[in-house]
Amino acid sequence: PAHSATTTTTTPDPDFHLLPMSLLSSRASGGDAPDGTSEETNDFGAKRILSGCPIYVAKPENVRVPAGLTFVLTAANIPLSKYVTIRDALLSQGHVVVGYMINALNPPLRNNRTKAQNVRNMYLELRSEMKADKLGLGIGSGFALDRYDIVGHSVGGKIALLVAALHNDDGSLRNVVALDPKDQSPVEFTNTGMGAKNLSLKDTKTSITLTFTDHSFVSKDHNGRAIQKYNPDCKLVNHRNAGHFCYCDDEGRISWKSVLNAVDSGNPDRNDMAKKEAVRIIKEKKSGGGVTGGVTKGIKSVKKDVMGAIKDVTGDAEKAAKKGKAMFMMKGLMGM
Repeated sequence: PAHSATTTTTTPDPDFHLLPMSLLSSRASGGDAPDGTSEETNDFGAKRILSGCPIYVAKPENVRVPAGLTFVLTAANIPLSKYVTIRDALLSQGHVVVGYMINALNPPLRNNRTKAQNVRNMYLELRSEMKADKLGLGIGSGFALDRYDIVGHSVGGKIALLVAALHNDDGSLRNVVALDPKDQSPVEFTNTGMGAKNLSLKDTKTSITLTFTDHSFVSKDHNGRAIQKYNPDCKLVNHRNAGHFCYCDDEGRISWKSVLNAVDSGNPDRNDMAKKEAVRIIKEKKSGGGVTGGVTKGIKSVKKDVMGAIKDVTGDAEKAAKKGKAMFMMKGLMGM
């Protein structure tokens, strides 16, 4: 069974919370290198060290009791500033958003599983803080953090699936949206051949939606469609002819030349439609909608809904701008 697979456990430094923030930023553990900046906020949220990992947190404004908690896991070494549209969509649904940039270079071994364990550890630490109300927020009874969600892109999508497969015996992970997940280096869900062993998503207690672009450097043997073949209960959305980075801001283009040279950027119109649909899916999941299982044609079959979502995305961005790009938490988890 998936839950019986060997996992790597990271132990948070017991003294990290006693140190000043300037020192915390240089003491990242759990396989995450320091981000090289003393900034307490960036375009995504307010900086914090959680279970030894540097993260950025944003909360919805004028919401006393949040509707939920969602982690956003980036593609390999892609900054969180490329996922502000996704963050705004989550904030518009009343979710606290935890952004975790995936450093794919450190640790060099068992990287993906270590990151999955980190996410689980972060969730448990947040849940513990809320139960004890260590921050004196007085909202423990209203926001118990008994469930949480993950949106992940590329390797971040794969890591989200690893959390579901390996670290969800208690059923606390409610939803996963894996955007063009990349099950490579190593392969965990889509090994082929005689006697091949794969992790399973069949009994995860999590509602899972996968997308695939079919137009990127992700091997067709290890993309979202391949993962869904082995796990038919997952919902699959086809974003054919969109580029792998279509879900990112700046029209799906990443500025680094090395990345651009390696990745087909896809059709600009398809990129735009795929991004709008991804936002619609994310908002639907957070509001309790969505159906697991089966395959949808994505862009073609839901054009009407996507056009409506374009309006939603614009509204999310305008709301965030009017409220100062969302009120970031400067101290603790939620400064309500």
